[in-house]
Amino acid sequence: MSNNSQTEQYFEALLASYDALARAIEQANERGLGLSRQLLAEVTAAQRQTLDLAKRVAADPADMGAAYSAIMESAVAAQSQALDFTQTAYKEAVAASGEAREALDSLLSASRTAAEAALDLSREWQASNPWADLFQKGMESFTAAATGAPAAKNTKRAKAKV
Repeated sequence: MSNNSQTEQYFEALLASYDALARAIEQANERGLGLSRQLLAEVTAAQRQTLDLAKRVAADPADMGAAYSAIMESAVAAQSQALDFTQTAYKEAVAASGEAREALDSLLSASRTAAEAALDLSREWQASNPWADLFQKGMESFTAAATGAPAAKNTKRAKAKV
């Protein structure tokens, strides 16, 4: 594989991971917006029902039977709305979980592809660059000196002599 196509593959994998992340954020935003709109609609409906209940009770405060009936109707309607909202929120959460799993799979796949392309690029660069081996040996010596451990080649020779 040529160096140019490996570079292209690397950047395509990065773009794929960015696209997957943007898609996941967009889907989460849409779900949150839809849920917020439904909550706003439920709150508005509940306020109107409360005002309607207050008007019905205020129209004839002495009629306890009508007031009790209106309060019960309002309570049942509120419970029904709360149940509907809870069901919608649960469905959205389950769907969001599936979308998050898909997004994570896409991100992992793109990251794996990018890592493999970067590794191939690194290997090809190292194989075609005469300074790469010298740099690697210098880094090994520097690391060995900094840590106080013998260099990698010295360790191999010491093991071979024993």
